[in-house]
Amino acid sequence: MKLYLALVAVAIGVYASAVNGTNSTTPAGVLDNINNIINNWLNLGTNFLVNLEYTLKYYIVKISEVVAIIMAMVGAFLYFTRLSRYTGRGLLIGAVLLYLFAEVLKSI
Repeated sequence: MKLYLALVAVAIGVYASAVNGTNSTTPAGVLDNINNIINNWLNLGTNFLVNLEYTLKYYIVKISEVVAIIMAMVGAFLYFTRLSRYTGRGLLIGAVLLYLFAEVLKSI
C-alpha cells in the first residue's frame, strides 16, 4: 500500500513538472505539487457549491413568487365568493407569508 502511494506521489510530481516545465522531483517539490493539485480540486468544489447555492436560491425565489400569486388568486376567489371563507382567508395569509419569504430570501 505504501509503495502504491509513493508511486502515485512520484507520478503526480513528474506530471506536474512536465506541465510546469520545471524539474521538481525533490521531495519538497513533489509535496508542493500535490498541495497545488489538492488546492485546485478544493477550489473547483468550492466554486461548484457557490454556483449551486446561487442557482437554487434563484429558482426557489421564482417558484415561491409564482406559487404565492396563484395562492392569492385562489384564496381571493374562495373568500369573496363565500364558497369557503376560512380556506380562502388561509390561502391569502399563506400567500402573503410565502411572498414575504421570497423577498427576504432574495435579499440574502
